[in-house]
Amino acid sequence: MAGLSQDNLLKDVFNAEVVRALSDRIGRAYPGWQADQFERETLVAFPELSFMQRSHHLCEMLHRHLPTDPRRSITILVKTLGPVIEPGVTVWENFHIIALCEFVSRYGRDHFDLSMGALYEMTRRFSAEGSLRTFLEVDYERCMQKLNAWVADPDPHVRRLVSEGTRPRLPMTGRIKRFQENPRPVIALLEKLKDDSELYVRRSVANNINDIAKDNPDVALATLRKWARMRSPRVQWVVRHAARSLIKQGHPEILEILGAPSDIRIELSDLRLKPKLKSYRIGDTVELGFQLRLREKKAARVIVDYVMHYQKANGKQSEKVFKLRDWQL
Repeated sequence: MAGLSQDNLLKDVFNAEVVRALSDRIGRAYPGWQADQFERETLVAFPELSFMQRSHHLCEMLHRHLPTDPRRSITILVKTLGPVIEPGVTVWENFHIIALCEFVSRYGRDHFDLSMGALYEMTRRFSAEGSLRTFLEVDYERCMQKLNAWVADPDPHVRRLVSEGTRPRLPMTGRIKRFQENPRPVIALLEKLKDDSELYVRRSVANNINDIAKDNPDVALATLRKWARMRSPRVQWVVRHAARSLIKQGHPEILEILGAPSDIRIELSDLRLKPKLKSYRIGDTVELGFQLRLREKKAARVIVDYVMHYQKANGKQSEKVFKLRDWQL
């Protein structure tokens, strides 16, 4: 699959070619495999299903056709995995692994070591953070012990899993209320990953802190203030990217941490839109112009965002903050 477009939809990563390739690999690992029946029952439902529905359906078909003992089934699925991928690279043909991860989280809950070992291998080919969260719920203490070991793993995919899997507000997977209420166990893990050699991992750390800031801004601010004192350029990058939500809120403390104090005097003038119309449609192009003048004796850094107000059907307006840029004035 070349990539996503109007002709290549996300749901189409689950397609006949992928299902047959997976079936072929299962057949090599499991002599009793009924390939034709599995492929037929899997593919017949695909046309009417969305991306996640196809994933769930594939998981259910695997459960129907693999051995009833989940230990055997999980071992077989691990044997179907291809080579480890490069960090940050999207391999569309590997998206089916989300269904394999789901299989582990559904049917491997009573077999912790086997299941965590399977997720370890699966995350090296795709990403297993959604399924990891199941084990944080059902066996928290042992899962945290495992994550504390994985922060030092030589594979960046595994180190990223530690951060991505513990995000309190990870999209599409549901929230972890335990970490929304008390994110400090997560902070302890992120402390060991903040200066990671891989940007792929550090980006996840920044996203995790950004999540934490939405529920526990005081914890996020204290962490970022401490990290901002470090000289490492990699940590400084994490601090800037982790502060996104706090910056959008105009939080004075994060502006101070980033060297852009909120109490400096700035004059905004000559605000203009081009073209200037009474109304605009979604998709229109508008040029925003303005002048900023610093009313201070010393140079200062300023962080500028802008707010878009959208007209809702009920006549009220909703607003969304967008990042513009930083300036040294």
